Amino acid sequence: MGKTVAIIVAAGAGRRMGAGVPKQFLPLAGRSLLDRTLRNVWGAPCVDGIVLALPADLPAEAKQAYLSLPKVISVVDGGPERQDTVRNGLASLPAGTEIVLVHDAARPFASRDLFARCAERAREHGAAVPVVPVSDTVKSWDRAAGTLVTRDRAEFLRVQTPQAFRVDILKEAYGRAERDGRAGTDDAALVEAAGYPVVAVSGEEANLKVTSPEDLRMAAGLLAEEPDFRVGLGGDAHRLVEGRDLWLGGVRVEHPKGLLGHSDGDVLLHAVADALYGALGDRDIGFHFPPGREETRGISSRSILAHARSRMTALGFGLVGLDAVVVCESPRIAPLSDALRASIAGILSAPKERVSVKGKTTEGMGFEGRGEGISAWAVALLRGTHSTEEGGAAE
Repeated sequence: MGKTVAIIVAAGAGRRMGAGVPKQFLPLAGRSLLDRTLRNVWGAPCVDGIVLALPADLPAEAKQAYLSLPKVISVVDGGPERQDTVRNGLASLPAGTEIVLVHDAARPFASRDLFARCAERAREHGAAVPVVPVSDTVKSWDRAAGTLVTRDRAEFLRVQTPQAFRVDILKEAYGRAERDGRAGTDDAALVEAAGYPVVAVSGEEANLKVTSPEDLRMAAGLLAEEPDFRVGLGGDAHRLVEGRDLWLGGVRVEHPKGLLGHSDGDVLLHAVADALYGALGDRDIGFHFPPGREETRGISSRSILAHARSRMTALGFGLVGLDAVVVCESPRIAPLSDALRASIAGILSAPKERVSVKGKTTEGMGFEGRGEGISAWAVALLRGTHSTEEGGAAE
């Protein structure tokens, strides 16, 4: 039997949400919407691998971090439209894939059983989608008359994801759509247009798609979880030397000297990463990136923080807030603060308002005051959850 691979569509801008970040990165009871969805998908026994489609402008280190998560075998850039994004995912499917499940990142409550039922029906019939009946009265708008017309609601069904297909059928449907210039609101529409029948699978009322702020509030109400808050403290210090670039918070800063270190010496990102590791009870940078390893010499500290972020996700935690301070006489941190916050938030796939960076001087005292080095400290508050039910199955 061939592999079953899920393509998670997480590349949209989520403009209807009206937030400062794409909706898939918004927090839902302590964890991002995307993290919750991924946790359900990798927990489904029928899923052998995950191809994750992310916004093209997401920092490279943030994308790389997702490859550390269970079952994630590939991360691809999304396209201008959903259809382009799924096409990119199809191009990254591994050899031996038989069934592909296309699932929206904004549906964090699809049960593991639903994934299994959709995959099995697709294996039998070629294409299967979950549907739920319409319970409200349905009307259409007669534009010519300017009136409403009541329709028989028994004729209509609400379609959900995951939508499951034999891979050869979905690839053929996408190929035909590209040649004919055809667009569809979902993958099943393209398969139908290619002449293949699509069978129904009983969907789930709880399989909510989060589109608006109201949906996000409703989703929070569906979670029966006890919060588990963790606090971590991180700190670091490096010597300033000539002949090296100065990196702070993942940003290259104009300065006559740079920080000495086995990596790029970014004390701010090191402090932040250690705060995350500490909150998770997951040792420290020295454990995960031993300074004696030649293969990590000169590593970007953005990659170190991305690793800490992937550990946070894998262990079921999300960032509530991060506060960091950089101690130095020069450069001045205040003018750089917004850029540093944005950089750190981007690596963590977190809203910028959850990250604070400020600078302090020592009024000439100590190695910072003498301009010999820079230190940084960070405190992170994380929230995890103890759930009796996650995606329809106990964890």
